[in-house]
Amino acid sequence: MFPSWLISRRVRARGYVEKSHTLRSGTRLAYAEGPQNGPALLLLHAQSSAWRNYGTVLPALATDYHVFAIDIVGHGDSDRTPDAYDVHIQVRDVIDFIETVIGGPVLLSGHSSGGLIAAGTAATAGHLVRALLLEDPPLFSTDPERTPTTFNYVDLATPAHDCLQSDERDFAAYYMAHNAWLRYFGKAREKIAASARKRRLRHPHRPLRLWFFPPSVNETIAYMHQFDPRFADAFYTFDWQRGFDQSATLRQITSPTILIHANWRITDDGVLEGAMTDDDAARALADLPDARLERVDTGHGFHIARPRHFIRLIDEIAASADAISPQR
Repeated sequence: MFPSWLISRRVRARGYVEKSHTLRSGTRLAYAEGPQNGPALLLLHAQSSAWRNYGTVLPALATDYHVFAIDIVGHGDSDRTPDAYDVHIQVRDVIDFIETVIGGPVLLSGHSSGGLIAAGTAATAGHLVRALLLEDPPLFSTDPERTPTTFNYVDLATPAHDCLQSDERDFAAYYMAHNAWLRYFGKAREKIAASARKRRLRHPHRPLRLWFFPPSVNETIAYMHQFDPRFADAFYTFDWQRGFDQSATLRQITSPTILIHANWRITDDGVLEGAMTDDDAARALADLPDARLERVDTGHGFHIARPRHFIRLIDEIAASADAISPQR
């Protein structure tokens, strides 16, 4: 993986421009737009991330696509809208963005919770989604009865909820002292948390990166300084996914779809580390009318770990869309 500064330079060199747009609801979304070199492709990032998380694939995608990558509300430079941290409202936001900014049907790719938003968009406004790539979305594991036994709940939603009940105002620093994965570092945990807080105090407006972490780990925490913990708290309270029938949503999707399923395991404590079990993926595939499963041997951040493979899958959904209705 390239260092972050080089990725940013390559993204800008390929013609990407940072912009913002105010939706009809009054919500402002920040986004990046690439040059018009092909069909429109819209990328939706995962929770606690930002559009810049796609930096490893944006330069290559600019060759054949007109790429748009947005900051979901509560992330990056987009508005904080705590009353609207709800998958149904965010689906509405994406549909509005497609209609008012892009102006026509798109190839749509969503990662993790962004995949759930992408699925909802394709189900609600199928005429605007030519083909769909769902990158390791937490299908069914985010149902309220299962959420408390997922890594996202333990690692992000619970620290966010606890942080909001405390006097802490720097969620990035709080998260580094209270997340679930840092326990694997044993006695070094406290030193790592202290280093993170020191970094936050020195550089409060910069992405959180620690020199002793590999780039893949730093990427998971880089955008925490721009993340609204109330977004994660909505997963703790189940407000984000309330009333979201995922089976019914998948059955309504008519666009050709690739469902990516990354590695997962159940811990000794019964917590799902990963987005979906094999049973979840099989159930999702059975619900989707026109889909295939891509099982990948990576962690949750597939597009970061295997950027060329990710781009090949984008090319595949583009080809499947063209087979149905060629882009003109």
